[in-house]
Amino acid sequence: MVVKEYICEAGKKSKVVIEDFSVEIKKDATIILGLAGIGLIGPIIANTMIEQIEDMKEIGFVTSEYLPPISVFYSGQLKHPFRIYYSSKYNLIVAICEVPFEIPSAYNDLAKTINNWALNEDVKANQVVVFQGIPQRGMIEDFPVYYAAEEELMDFLEEKGAKMFEKGIIIGPESTILNEALTNKLQGYALFTPVYQIPTPEGAASVLELLNRIYKMDIDTTKLLEEGKEIKEKMLDLAEKAQEFQRKQIAGEESADSYTQYYR
Repeated sequence: MVVKEYICEAGKKSKVVIEDFSVEIKKDATIILGLAGIGLIGPIIANTMIEQIEDMKEIGFVTSEYLPPISVFYSGQLKHPFRIYYSSKYNLIVAICEVPFEIPSAYNDLAKTINNWALNEDVKANQVVVFQGIPQRGMIEDFPVYYAAEEELMDFLEEKGAKMFEKGIIIGPESTILNEALTNKLQGYALFTPVYQIPTPEGAASVLELLNRIYKMDIDTTKLLEEGKEIKEKMLDLAEKAQEFQRKQIAGEESADSYTQYYR
């Protein structure tokens, strides 16, 4: 049976803009997409890779009419909120979006634009990887990494240490990107880890350690683990103070006004 593959059309409301054509993207690159979601593991993972991979170079950005009215800057320098980088050493394209897409109608448009660019003659990418946090209540003691992938990738990911997710759904722009990848024969997979409702660097560290094994990188996650420990200690401290307040309220020893002192 002969199967003819077509590259999907780009979205109507978004586009990829490449500014640096001096960087040649090698065939069969992997696209790492760090999109803003619960726990912010996507941007944390992408930023860490951008900072530590020595030949990582910014080559362009993604524009969309659906991006929220938010600007991003580092040390006073304005940055596009959805940037694209490339490392020739690892043949990795890293895209980071530091603002959330709040309009669901943006997702399909964005997915078409990214897949169209990934499969065109200038790129010819092979894989796309997305991340999602699994929101948890209370303290998280362990950060296992789960996967949802196309069948041909499953054994490989398990060999590298990822765990199977038996059944579930992926939501947000990550879902439309994976669905579009399936349609266009671009290999796609998602990695999940437990997260808080706030930034969760420990979860990002667990995913990065798996990516190190998959793509033979040496990303250092020590700083992320230390940040995660500090966040956990602050959360424990707040929980203890809240419990202390409740005990005193029951005993009638303290007024409600004093509760706010714990958070100053």
